Amino acid sequence: MILKKQFSISRLPKIIPAALLLAFFISGCSVQLVPAHSAEIEQQITEGAKMSDRLYMEMMSAAPDKKNYSLYADKYLSVAVEINSILFKNETRPKATDIVASVQKLKDFFTKAMEDHRSRNTLSNGEFLIYNEQLKAFWKPVLIEEMALKKAK
Repeated sequence: MILKKQFSISRLPKIIPAALLLAFFISGCSVQLVPAHSAEIEQQITEGAKMSDRLYMEMMSAAPDKKNYSLYADKYLSVAVEINSILFKNETRPKATDIVASVQKLKDFFTKAMEDHRSRNTLSNGEFLIYNEQLKAFWKPVLIEEMALKKAK
């Protein structure tokens, strides 16, 4: 005697979710939880970090009577504008909340360092060095976050 299995409607609810799950994996669909990588923003971050580093290295190498804030106000402004531009570009990117937070911290610290120099008019080489190292520590995660988006594709 040969037993025949008959198709049963009661088995249909068990087959549909499995079929949908299989179709999802086969189709290669993915959900993107981070913004797409931007080579332009990555380059701008690198340039901004270089501008910041150059500013502080110039101030450290200047003669003691050439460390007044007014002599570097334009360069401070250029770095601040670059940071603001990076922040604005990231604020307009979807799903860029983490990188926006990192750039905002960088902006806040740079503003603090600039205001300290402005209010005291001159700083020592040790203070310039500390500010420069701290700024590098703020630039680094911003660049790493942008570079990581290449791998998230």
